[in-house]
Amino acid sequence: MTVGLARPRVAVVGAGIAGLACAHELLARGAWVTVFEKQLVAGGRVATVAAEPGTFDTGAQYFTVSHHRFEPVVQRWLDRGIARRWRARIAAFSGGTLVDKASPTERFVGVPGMGAIGRWLAQGLDVRLGTCVRRIDRRGGLWLLHDDRGRELSVSGFDAVCLALPSPQAVSLLAGHSPLADKLAVVDWEPCWAATLALARPSGLEFDGAFVNDDPILGWIARDSSKPGRAEVAGVAERWVLHARPRWSRQYFDMPEAQAAQWLVRAFSARVGRAVAPRHLAAVRWRYATPVNPLPTAFLWDEQARVGVAGDWCNGPRVEGAYLSGLALAQAIAA
Repeated sequence: MTVGLARPRVAVVGAGIAGLACAHELLARGAWVTVFEKQLVAGGRVATVAAEPGTFDTGAQYFTVSHHRFEPVVQRWLDRGIARRWRARIAAFSGGTLVDKASPTERFVGVPGMGAIGRWLAQGLDVRLGTCVRRIDRRGGLWLLHDDRGRELSVSGFDAVCLALPSPQAVSLLAGHSPLADKLAVVDWEPCWAATLALARPSGLEFDGAFVNDDPILGWIARDSSKPGRAEVAGVAERWVLHARPRWSRQYFDMPEAQAAQWLVRAFSARVGRAVAPRHLAAVRWRYATPVNPLPTAFLWDEQARVGVAGDWCNGPRVEGAYLSGLALAQAIAA
């Protein structure tokens, strides 16, 4: 490492896939690493929520492999049983017609939920959950981090900082510290409403997931219970996740959760052409769901300030992109 210490101290802000990948690589290269995450669970948008009728993957629905550097990572996950192939029938609604979208692309999911990926990656790391980094300052060549109460999060400071956050959050921390803030400010984001739906009786639908291209509300629907390793729950025949389209999510982002869930399930019923009687219905919103114009680079690193950024908005809005972005940033720091 080039910061002049035998074991430099590095802070990683954000315990999503990019942050966790970055932290593991830095640890493997000899750094002391502390990860700060404002949520109570690791994984970011690779998330699973638990409810009375079972679990639901509310964020990333699956992941794929297209880069040779991600192949061994996924193979390790498969070998350790935290991921499995999702042999789903995928379709698309387009022009009022349901079209089979069968393809040779392999889709993978976390087991027993997508959230398993984040939990597994967090193992062996010093992860401070429930800790919001509100401000960073550079003093005497070291970075000092402060929480939302103004308290310093490390009295000894850090030699480098990695921000694995949605770009607007990273900009707010970097402002006045690095020209990277201006580069990040150009990235736009779309939000997403997601509804979780449990049915007491089978829907009779012949697909497991569908892209909805002809609806003003829905953008994606998936039979979550069709994914491998999902536990069955008595009295629940199927569990579905419904994602709203970006435009609708943006327009109605401040709608009450219960109301958003009702809109989504009504759109679901209309699109599949049959009434559904929910045993369970809830909704969650993702403010930073999808980067509209991700940067054409895997990461950004300010060598002079010793601060960098990583995430799927640097390397493509995929689990693979997030992981490889964090990995590349760590390697740049350690070069």
